[in-house]
Amino acid sequence: MAKRQVSLHDRVAVITGSTRGIGRAIAETYGRAGARVVVSSSRAEAVTRTVGELRAKSITCEGIACDVSDQEQVCALFRHAIDAFGKVDIWVNNAAISGPFAYTLDVPPEEWERVIRVNLFGCLYGCRAVLPHMLQRRYGKIINVTGGGYKRAQRFLSAYSASKAGIVRLTEGLAREYADQKAFLSINVLAPGIVPTDMTTQWEPIGAAAEALTAFPRVMRIFGTTAEETAAMALRMASSATDGVTGKVYELMPRRRALWRVARAAIGRW
Repeated sequence: MAKRQVSLHDRVAVITGSTRGIGRAIAETYGRAGARVVVSSSRAEAVTRTVGELRAKSITCEGIACDVSDQEQVCALFRHAIDAFGKVDIWVNNAAISGPFAYTLDVPPEEWERVIRVNLFGCLYGCRAVLPHMLQRRYGKIINVTGGGYKRAQRFLSAYSASKAGIVRLTEGLAREYADQKAFLSINVLAPGIVPTDMTTQWEPIGAAAEALTAFPRVMRIFGTTAEETAAMALRMASSATDGVTGKVYELMPRRRALWRVARAAIGRW
């Protein structure tokens, strides 16, 4: 039997950090499924380029520059979506930075704070911008993208780990607060695993921690997933498949899959 195609016809989706990597893959996947998409990035030229490329693929798309660490800019992103399409059905908080790869004591405090502001506060600002609209319309899907550190701290990435763990707790808190609205409101977490994007291939090492990066290519081979896999999961989360589901973490690399890959690596088959 042919696999049923997921449709997002007549849905409007906003994806932060969507001019490259995971966010770009999600925007294109949503667009191919029939959604009208709004892309964003902190770089205006990247937004202009992405909008043009998606429109060339017959995807209905708008975009605006947005630094998610600035609440006013996130509110402007929401207003831009409303002005363009009249509503927002799906909001994906994807924008993130890794920060320096270093011992915590070697990271300048302002750099540590910047990671928290982009990753965690950016997620909070997205939820604050769109939630009243979704509650008023009695429909909405919020997808908060987490990452390494949401279960266990990543060595030399303490700010990133703290921010990604915080995203899970924030999502769970919101889901519990609006549990009585789950018939029409889903607030869930997407955990992609390690995806080869600019964030995971262009580290900013400081000091002695740089030596640990030599092992990263092997870690990526064992535990890596792809932007396309992540986008496929994000599509499912944005569809009717998650109606009535809220506060859940959707993992691309669950424990059983990770153990299977470790076993394959141990016998030299990876």
